[in-house]
Amino acid sequence: MTGPTVTGPTVTGPTVTVARPGPTRAVQIGGHVYPVRLPTWRDPRLHLAAVITTLQVLGQVALGFELSISQILAAILTCAVIEVAVVFRREQVIAWPASAMLTGNGVAFVLRVSGTRHGDWWSTNGIGIFVATAAFALATKYLVRFRGAHVFNPSNIGLVVCFLLLGPSRVNPLDLWWGPLSPALVVALTAIAVGAVAITVRLRMMGIVAGFWFTFAACIGVLAWSGHSMTARWHVGPVAGWSYWWILLTSPEILVFCFFMITDPRTTPRGRVARVAFGASVAVAASVLVALQTTEFGVKVSILGALASVCLLRPLLERWLPTPGLERDAPKAWVRDRIRGATASPLRIAARLGASVVLVLVLGVTLAALGTGARAATVHRGDARRPVVRGVAVPPVDVNTTNQVAAVTAAEARVMARDVVADLRIQTDALRGGDAALAATAGDRAWLVKLRRRIAHDGPDASEPAWRVKRITISTARRPHQGPPAILATLRGQRVPPGAGRPRGVTTTFEIAWDGREYLLVSDDMPPGWTRPA
Repeated sequence: MTGPTVTGPTVTGPTVTVARPGPTRAVQIGGHVYPVRLPTWRDPRLHLAAVITTLQVLGQVALGFELSISQILAAILTCAVIEVAVVFRREQVIAWPASAMLTGNGVAFVLRVSGTRHGDWWSTNGIGIFVATAAFALATKYLVRFRGAHVFNPSNIGLVVCFLLLGPSRVNPLDLWWGPLSPALVVALTAIAVGAVAITVRLRMMGIVAGFWFTFAACIGVLAWSGHSMTARWHVGPVAGWSYWWILLTSPEILVFCFFMITDPRTTPRGRVARVAFGASVAVAASVLVALQTTEFGVKVSILGALASVCLLRPLLERWLPTPGLERDAPKAWVRDRIRGATASPLRIAARLGASVVLVLVLGVTLAALGTGARAATVHRGDARRPVVRGVAVPPVDVNTTNQVAAVTAAEARVMARDVVADLRIQTDALRGGDAALAATAGDRAWLVKLRRRIAHDGPDASEPAWRVKRITISTARRPHQGPPAILATLRGQRVPPGAGRPRGVTTTFEIAWDGREYLLVSDDMPPGWTRPA
């Protein structure tokens, strides 16, 4: 995310002035007089800075961003200092580093370091990562250039490299979902919309926005229709279907990417047709990469990486597509010329239309095929595991909201409770019969390891008490990093030994997880910071 760089009287696109120099002042340092270059209030970089700063403030006070003020300032100041030093060395001018500060703010807006908690405003956790990412991002602006302009959007390429090198255990992008509709979210969306009108329309970048958004909507629609899904820490179970499509298309993070990151005037083509093609190319590349991902981290990095990849192709788009300013540099006219060609022969027109349809179908089939490994398993198998679970009586079920991280509906909680009761019944049978294969249908991961060890060590245990569950409370807890939320079932009831033994009252909590068919017991170790519901 960056603004147009001002290094002379003006920086212009084909027909519109992007930025103008601010008032010229001067300061005297050590006997030398140096000009001071300031931006004007009409500079679009200041407008974009106002939008991102508004979102940052909302994130700190209302939207729960896991980001500290120290981390934001570290990224912004790193870029500002580098930019001031470079411009001063090259031009002997003290220039306000508007573009660099946007780069730093863009890095801080998206980057999250594991372990940072919302509300810890002056945390320096991972501050070196912010400094290094911001410095690398700005370095690409000066070191990776083609025909006098930087190749990559600085904040974009800095973030992509950071995420790929450090991985989701240490860093993550901002969540796609910012929470349920609230006054703060409405203000955030309004700020994005106003900024889009004030900046994108003024710079005549709506062609890129339209090319990206409509192409992305169609491609993600194919993925959603084919059953593609992802996991996210703010959602219980896979995000799939309509929710998958809607969240990816309307996420505030995607809107910021669409309106303010891919529209950087210095890293996009100048022609109108080339800009539409540029936006559409980013959307296609993003969709192909997203089709291979099953996690929110992978989805977000794929979208960011798509822009970095297509930036490398910008010279080819400018070479193959109409020259800016020419009469045929209009999307409608260009499409019409591609279809009709030099003649209006119906056969030739039909052939070209058919070829276009085939290309679209090939893209759709390719997306659906690439996403085979990320299909949403949404069919609840339930009774298919073992006849003994049929007719399981579900005890009263509560949904705990105190520790709530992701929403759980009453219907979902009842399904979870039913599976937990069935798991416990199957587990009792498996331990009494020493049946490790049966135990695998009731538990997974750490819990299954415990069951198998116990069976291997003790063999059949006819004294294993049965569970009599009287009430279940379902809640969620945040995991480290940005993994899916932990789903927790707190059971209150009794352990009843075989024969005439005396029941023993118990209250215990299990973590459960969806395996694509039902919820299984996976652990009795609780996530840090979680408190059992009263």
